[in-house]
Amino acid sequence: MQKYVSTNALDRVKTALNVDKHFKPDKFAEVIKYEVLNILKEYADIRNDEFDVKIEVNEIGDYNINITATARRIKIVGIIPDKQQL
Repeated sequence: MQKYVSTNALDRVKTALNVDKHFKPDKFAEVIKYEVLNILKEYADIRNDEFDVKIEVNEIGDYNINITATARRIKIVGIIPDKQQL
């Protein structure tokens, strides 16, 4: 039984390492940057060089996604309905 558990745990570790090996945080950050920047540009004047996305893996393996943007101005948008109207 102990050997089975060890083999099972080893397989999970190998799978996790294989997935992480193919995960490219820089590529993912570029995709997120493109998508979020396009959304934010609907609401604010933001230049591409005033926007950045960084992805870091913390000590427990979770991903911290940090987005930094500087808006020159916020665009006037429609009125958001009250919760009661939804």
